[in-house]
Amino acid sequence: MSPAAHRKPDSGPRPSGLPKSFTNIRDILDERVAPGGLLNVVGMVKDFRLPTATGGSDFKSTLTLFDVSTQEDAGIVFNVFRPEADMPQVGARDVVVIFSAKVQRYRANPLSLISNRSTAIYVYQASAIPRPPRSAGVALMPLNANQKKAAIDKEHHDYVSQFYHEIDKDMVPDDAEFQEKANMSMNIKDKFSLLKDVRDGRFYDLIAQVARDPFDVLDKVTLYVSDYTENDAFFHYTYDGCKDMTSGGDPYGYTSSSMGQTKKEWVGPYGKRAIQLTCYEPHASFIRSEVVAGDWVSLRNVQIKYGHDGNNLEGFMREERNSAADKVNVDTLEIRDRETMDPRLKEGIRRWRDYDKQMKTQIKEIKFATTAGAKRKAEDPEPGGKKLSSKERRRLKRAAVDKREAEQKVEKVMELGLNEQVTCESHSQQSVSTIATILEPAEIETTIRGQKMKVGLPFTCSKYLTHVRVVDFYPPALEDFASSRESSAFDVLSDHSGDEGDSDSTSAASDEEDDRRRGVQRIWEWRFALQLEDAAPAKNTQPKRLWVLVDNAEAQCLTGLDATNLRRDPDNLAALRERMLNLWGTLEEHKTAIPSKRRAEATGGKKRLRRGDVVGLETRPPLESSDAEDDAPRGEVEVSNKPFTCCIKQYGIRVAEPNTSKADAGKGMKWVKMFELFGTKICL
Repeated sequence: MSPAAHRKPDSGPRPSGLPKSFTNIRDILDERVAPGGLLNVVGMVKDFRLPTATGGSDFKSTLTLFDVSTQEDAGIVFNVFRPEADMPQVGARDVVVIFSAKVQRYRANPLSLISNRSTAIYVYQASAIPRPPRSAGVALMPLNANQKKAAIDKEHHDYVSQFYHEIDKDMVPDDAEFQEKANMSMNIKDKFSLLKDVRDGRFYDLIAQVARDPFDVLDKVTLYVSDYTENDAFFHYTYDGCKDMTSGGDPYGYTSSSMGQTKKEWVGPYGKRAIQLTCYEPHASFIRSEVVAGDWVSLRNVQIKYGHDGNNLEGFMREERNSAADKVNVDTLEIRDRETMDPRLKEGIRRWRDYDKQMKTQIKEIKFATTAGAKRKAEDPEPGGKKLSSKERRRLKRAAVDKREAEQKVEKVMELGLNEQVTCESHSQQSVSTIATILEPAEIETTIRGQKMKVGLPFTCSKYLTHVRVVDFYPPALEDFASSRESSAFDVLSDHSGDEGDSDSTSAASDEEDDRRRGVQRIWEWRFALQLEDAAPAKNTQPKRLWVLVDNAEAQCLTGLDATNLRRDPDNLAALRERMLNLWGTLEEHKTAIPSKRRAEATGGKKRLRRGDVVGLETRPPLESSDAEDDAPRGEVEVSNKPFTCCIKQYGIRVAEPNTSKADAGKGMKWVKMFELFGTKICL
């Protein structure tokens, strides 16, 4: 197919005299041509980056060209890959005629041009180009024997003369400035590194393969990449651990295998060969739309430092200072185009192949050893071939039962995909209760007048171990998770909760001034509630839910943070949000998006979302998680989070009750069943 065939029919006006097989630069920048096609172009040089080594036999040079159609704009970038001796030598305002340049899509940038094996480049020296009608052939710089040649003739020479003397050259710097900029291009530091050589506190350029599908976390994306080199400071990825991550989970451990879309399996290497990257905007948007597991990518300006745990190196990609707001430092690399492939990418693919061969060999050896071991066991069922006593047989039988029970527990955990970043103080022998079981009415059997009867209890003092996920929280804003009260002399007592004092989560500046004038100190304490749902409900049943209170001490245990005025402490608020993100996933994101949705539904006549929906609450959580409320219709929004193990305790409180028939806790009072989270911790 000829280069001209790639030009779309709605091309803009052609410059006068432009040869028919050529395309003006404006048509390329306006994307009236298709990426991947070959084009012929004439342009004037306004910028030039000197050739630099690429790691292979080719060097890379970059020219910026413009023509009559783009003389008011920046122009188009032309990347040239050739041996250094075959590179074109250009100066300011030289005219370049290019045959068979390839149009390429480079990230989110405008279309650009790149050379290939069939590209021919002719340079006309600016100072020697005569005025028309004289031919510019006299200004054509000679080609060496290895440079590609094309059918250039008098038509092209004549057009170059016309082109040079009619175009506005004010956009091109003078010779001294042009050469200074070209020389500066050689001083750019090469930050490329293999992952095995990266160190804490430095910035690097990387070429690596994406080990699993990117995971989207609100305003950022988590990416796992490997170039198949090993670094002792990296996290050790195992087969079982990577299997957990790809069963619908995520790097923060809160997406369940039963919710959301299952991510593609781990395609990277095991061991200390992969690194976790946290990518912020504008890089995150590009990764979401363009990057999948198995892609090879080029990553620029990656900050390497130790993660939150302080044990393993991680990478971070943020918006660059003093750069365009939309500058993206991520590229997907084509691994099938050998002509334009970066030699460093080729070496990475070679390491990938070698690792794949090594893994296949190891798998064969493991299978062979397993088969041989099983055969030996079958031939010698008892240790040492000796006959076991009855006591030893009973001991082995008990050990086998214990092992099976332990395996069943592990299988249950794997099946639920529990969040390993949340732990609780339960004991291994404690059985797991479901929310449905916890909500069952408590009864005692007694004898009244000689007859056995079951009497319902308003509450029991019980503790439970359970598997749940968070489906709602209160207050609706994280800023209100901490409230304040006046300090008291009783605060020194370990059993003093401060509940008797006044509480105000949104004290205004005037109130704080008043406190200072009165010499009053205020103490900030955690106080919030979570609505929990069964992680593994019975088949064909709706998961049961209940509300649990999280008081100051248990919230400190849960988050590892002390309460402050969150409306005036953005750092503590950000830390709280990060920790709760590990607990409830995208729940807060859905709740904050609800007000506008509710308004739209109110105006559109659609049904109103009810209290208890996962997307938000209109009133305070109920004092008692009754079955009636639990059976309320659920919201339509599915929240992405992962179930976890936690401890819940049940207790009772006395509240006012005007109805004497319901007052079971003394005159005008009744008992209300309550639940509280305890002994549960988010581990970062």
